[in-house]
Parts: sequence; structure tokens; C-alpha cells
Amino acid sequence: MTKFIPAAAALLLAGTAIAATAQPLPAEPIGIARAVAIAEKGLSARALEAELEHEKGQLFYEIELVRGGALYEARVDATNGKLLSSGKKRMESLWASWFAKEKLSKAPRPLSASLAALEAETGGKVEEVGFDIEKGRAVYEVELTTAAGTAEIALDPATGKRLPSIYAD
Repeated sequence: MTKFIPAAAALLLAGTAIAATAQPLPAEPIGIARAVAIAEKGLSARALEAELEHEKGQLFYEIELVRGGALYEARVDATNGKLLSSGKKRMESLWASWFAKEKLSKAPRPLSASLAALEAETGGKVEEVGFDIEKGRAVYEVELTTAAGTAEIALDPATGKRLPSIYAD
């Protein structure tokens, strides 16, 4: 029986070593509404789309924004809210005509405010938001998770108000 004691001790020590070298779990993400607010303020731009990404061990929000008819992309650290990077992107032709008229950049309410209000109203959490043109009308398509489940909600970019479901996918 004594020959099993060293083996058990080795397993116990190996387990301790594994636990000591294990990577800590990432902190709870700051939330998409806060990340969008950070990007909007940092770039003096209006957000269009945002989603949580994970790349090379880093958790971040990837946010597309528009300013002065130009499209930008920003990355915000999901754990501490630091603006990691930003840069100008090539504008898609569908969006270029929409933003050339500056319809969205003159909207009275930034996306971050609309998302924060939606979360406060529903008690839910915005998981992802995208911009689209539906039936000739600009729409934010928001994926919202609540205690009741996940829903797609359409918001008017100018007012932040919910749109009838005919505008959602």
C-alpha cells in the first residue's frame, strides 16, 4: 500500500500546479451600451453596429461608427473599457449614399443613449446591434436578452424609439 502514496502525492501536487498556472476567468464585460458610449465619445462619431468579439485571448467590442460621411471601426476592451484601437474603414456603397445626406449624424440621440434606455426599460442586456436599411428606412436591429429570452428589436436611429416589428428581421 505504501507504493501508492507517492503516486497519490504526485497527482495531488500536479493538480496544485495546474490550478496555480490556470488563467483567471475574464471579468464580466462592461456591456455594449457602455462600450458604444466610449467609442462614440473617443471618436466624436455616431455608432452604427457593435458586437462582442474574442481574439487571441482578448475580449473586446468591435464597433463601427460614422463621422462626417466616413466610416470608422473601434475596438473597446470589454473588461476595462479602454479604447484599444480605431481607424477609418472603406464605406459600403449602400451606406455611403445614406451618410452622404448626413441623415444619421444629425440624429438627436446617439446609439449609446438608445441602448442604455432600452436596457433600463426592459431590465435586459443588449448582446449585439446592427444597422440596416429596411423598406427605405434606417433601422438599428438590436438583439436583447431578458429573463424571458432573446428578442430582436428594431429602433429608429433618429429617436431611439422602438419600431413596429415589420422593420425587424
